[in-house]
Amino acid sequence: MQQDKSGDEREDAPPGDVSPDSRDRIEDFISRHGGIGPPRRQAIDPAGFRGWYEIYAADGYCLRCDWSRMGGREELKFAEIGPDQSAGASDNSA
Repeated sequence: MQQDKSGDEREDAPPGDVSPDSRDRIEDFISRHGGIGPPRRQAIDPAGFRGWYEIYAADGYCLRCDWSRMGGREELKFAEIGPDQSAGASDNSA
């Protein structure tokens, strides 16, 4: 994976940024968790085939999207992670 690009936006956005419900999902998450928190973090592999990004809320929750591209196929996995959980410990899909 490339180094973490905290707050950095890419011109070729990851699939989670352009999915039909992405904006609605993020807005719902932020409204349920007290507003926006620290800046977004993301990492993308050098070839651009997989990566992740996280959106943080004011109450410490995180919305994480793990994404990958295989040819024309895109996969997204969203998870809400509580302040006391790590990304690997959450099985709660948003």
